Amino acid sequence: MNDVNASGLKTVGTEPYVGETPQIALGSWLTPNPLFYVRSQFDYPDLDENSWRLQAASPGGQGITFSLNDIRQLPKHTLPVTLECAGNNRVDLNPKAPGNQFENGAVSNAVWSGTSLNSVLSKMNLNEDVVEILFEGADIGSPAADKGPEPYLRSLPLDLARHQDTLLAYEMNGETLPLEHGYPVRLIVPGWYGMAHVKWLTKITALNKPFSGYFQGEKYVFKYEDGTEKPVQEMQVKSAITSPCENESLKCCTDYHVSGSAWSGRTDIAKVEVSVDCGNSWREAELIGPSQQYSWQQWNYKWTPDTLGEHTLLSRATNSDGDQQPLESVWNELGYAVNGSKPIKIVVSS
Repeated sequence: MNDVNASGLKTVGTEPYVGETPQIALGSWLTPNPLFYVRSQFDYPDLDENSWRLQAASPGGQGITFSLNDIRQLPKHTLPVTLECAGNNRVDLNPKAPGNQFENGAVSNAVWSGTSLNSVLSKMNLNEDVVEILFEGADIGSPAADKGPEPYLRSLPLDLARHQDTLLAYEMNGETLPLEHGYPVRLIVPGWYGMAHVKWLTKITALNKPFSGYFQGEKYVFKYEDGTEKPVQEMQVKSAITSPCENESLKCCTDYHVSGSAWSGRTDIAKVEVSVDCGNSWREAELIGPSQQYSWQQWNYKWTPDTLGEHTLLSRATNSDGDQQPLESVWNELGYAVNGSKPIKIVVSS
């Protein structure tokens, strides 16, 4: 499916709508709201900010209810954060994995504003037995053919929930949060894949034991060929070439810029390397533009092709922990965290 919707997103699925950021927008540090990728599990709920309420509950404690105005009265916190769907680049896996067949556009970067989740948690009088915080969205549906309707539910470990940069966001790029991105309030968990950023948030609950619901115990789990499993959480180190494009024709002996973005969960990008000969040799690219902990790092490599014919371009990123992007993705049953270096083929002509 390669249709484009009215805002310019490339349609990947419908019911609910799923769309990728177009290639041209992937080259910008900030993704405009209409071009930010869209991924939802269920249909959008019908919410009104005047009647919207956030319920906060804890074991043995008294529940608290917050209006949107209450949330806005709490200290405001603003962060640029890159979100990537766990299924981004799923189309590149062989054999294919089930799910939305994303190419490389299920990743975008925005500036999110709201309040630290801990501003709400601090009012809940959490007891010492609490280990996780559960988040419930207003979107409801049947996650599988053999299951009845349920809301979208995900949890976070208490220490991450309490981190000052875990947000209850109500603004996106300085504007009111759009409906498709969680209006009026969504969770932002910097560095984690998109499934953790619960949209249309209506309830948070303190738990004294780990949560294992459908979207945490059955989906969003790495299921490897050797039978091992582990949860999908922090985004893995990755880079993408945004220019030149696949099959683009370049002129020989002319200066060009091979450019793109790189990201790595909650860890900084230390370097990006580029190969113009299918990985036989590598040269370090220049890191350019803003360098923010939770948002992608743009990079640029000046190249003057001097050989005619087809060339295969690759990029690979290394984060500040020394983790390097692999050349090949690790296949897993549900097609998550596809972070292998994606080849871009171009043709050099006279």
